[in-house]
Amino acid sequence: MDHGRSGRGGGASRGWQGVVPWFFGVALVAAALLLAYLGEAWADDDAGVLVTQDLEAMEEAAQGDRRDAGKSAFSATSEGSYVAPVAVSGARMSAWREGVKLSYDTERLGLDMGYTGTWYDFSRVGRLPFGGRAPFDALHALEAGLTVRGGLWRSIGGFVGVRGNLGFERDFAGALGGSVLAGASVPLGDHWLLTLGGGVSVSKITTRFFPLATVRYASPAMPDLSVDLGFPRTEVAWRAGKWWGLRLTGSMDGGEYKLADGNPVAAGGFVSLLEARVGTWLDFWPYQGLSVSLGALYALPGTMTFYRESGSRIKEYDTGGGPGGAARLRFTF
Repeated sequence: MDHGRSGRGGGASRGWQGVVPWFFGVALVAAALLLAYLGEAWADDDAGVLVTQDLEAMEEAAQGDRRDAGKSAFSATSEGSYVAPVAVSGARMSAWREGVKLSYDTERLGLDMGYTGTWYDFSRVGRLPFGGRAPFDALHALEAGLTVRGGLWRSIGGFVGVRGNLGFERDFAGALGGSVLAGASVPLGDHWLLTLGGGVSVSKITTRFFPLATVRYASPAMPDLSVDLGFPRTEVAWRAGKWWGLRLTGSMDGGEYKLADGNPVAAGGFVSLLEARVGTWLDFWPYQGLSVSLGALYALPGTMTFYRESGSRIKEYDTGGGPGGAARLRFTF
């Protein structure tokens, strides 16, 4: 990690540092525009959003050399985020999210399980088309996933991911959903890796096929930089020093949730939330085994779609964009 800081390598490193801010800025704008376009297209088709969780599981399994704890296989992550009030049919909605996740990741195998809870605050509820009542106060999700990867032919690798989740307002009966993802990774020269694949997500209200396409850049000449560009997740990470780094991210975010029997909009039905998020993160590694991340986020305009218990759609509502923030604490052991 330090060979680029002396001699000829040091000159190359200093030259690269001069263009890092420009590169990051362009990457962030490109990620925001791409995700906004694709997010709107998927929202119009009511596509599921479990692909985001599938891709995260695959990336966790692929990271055999973590920055915060070498090659440790176990990790525990706690994260909280807040998105300021955004427009929903004339009203305003803010969201506070908390989540915990346990993972076991090796070069060939990745396992994870976690819980996420999101609490909503609706204002100007008189303008909502729900009889002046908020559609929900909180939504919860339990999820677990398994990812396996290995060699297919020569330098070409393959992977398969399976995930299950329970998204619900109060009672998780009838809330089960799942997805299967498969694909291949093809090296393009010494520094580029192309990953292509797809899968299907299944729930009571939707059965959707989805694509996966990413390009990764990593070079031994610039070991502090990694770039992942694609859909549904984009990330540019730069390690600025021994104990801190900078990341730019863009990803799809959302889920499907079973609503309570007394829900004022869709009693016993479902709600699907979908949006794209971009963010700038500061990562800190105060000591081996611990990473702390602070992020500034922006939630791009998305959709909120309600379904009857039978699975038929009631109506789709647009949600506005808004700023937010997040913090993450991760232990590896």
